[in-house]
Amino acid sequence: MNKVRIIGLVLLAIGVFLFPLVEGDLADIAAGLLAGLGIGLLVTGRLRFQK
Repeated sequence: MNKVRIIGLVLLAIGVFLFPLVEGDLADIAAGLLAGLGIGLLVTGRLRFQK
């Protein structure tokens, strides 16, 4: 695994663990964004944007 995929796995784990631990809409949104970003990094494995 490269560094980007490891970061994606860590972000996904943090996002999943935040769902049951915190209360509130803003915290749920933050956990969802972390989990979504983690999944995206795990799948693609890179940070490049298309021009």
